[in-house]
Amino acid sequence: MTFEATPLNIALIVLVAAGIWAIVELALTIRKARTTIDELTTTANDTIGQVQPIIGKVDGLMDDIQPSVKEIQPLMEQLEVTLDEANGSLGHVNHILGDVSSVGDTATSVTDSVKNVAATAANGVAAAVNRITGRAAAQSAAALAETTAPAPVEDPIPAAPADNGYVTYGSDAE
Repeated sequence: MTFEATPLNIALIVLVAAGIWAIVELALTIRKARTTIDELTTTANDTIGQVQPIIGKVDGLMDDIQPSVKEIQPLMEQLEVTLDEANGSLGHVNHILGDVSSVGDTATSVTDSVKNVAATAANGVAAAVNRITGRAAAQSAAALAETTAPAPVEDPIPAAPADNGYVTYGSDAE
């Protein structure tokens, strides 16, 4: 048998050589993978062996914690009762504050009434004085009330410094 160097025969030889090379590479890759898998299996078994005592200790701790949870249950019930009482007390405080608010509203209306009565009395006195003295009625009780009104009182509390080291929040209106 003689070998003819035709393009088809050369292509077949190249394909056979490439196939042999691919099979050798595949065998080398499988050998390396087997070694890596063996190392990984050994490492995983060692890690599992080290973790098992820790898991045993955690199981023991969980067993110790379980009675504590049973002891916490009465405390939680007492906390619930305390919170209910606090809510009731806050309801009473809210009612008291509502009463204080209504008293404040009543005081404001009484103050307005006293101001109206005083203004009416001042107008009457001013008119009577004007009639007696014969002065012109140009100076009315309103002008008299303005001249006799007390000067506004300065706020005795100084303004807070701009940076006092505390965090300040803006108002809701911003």
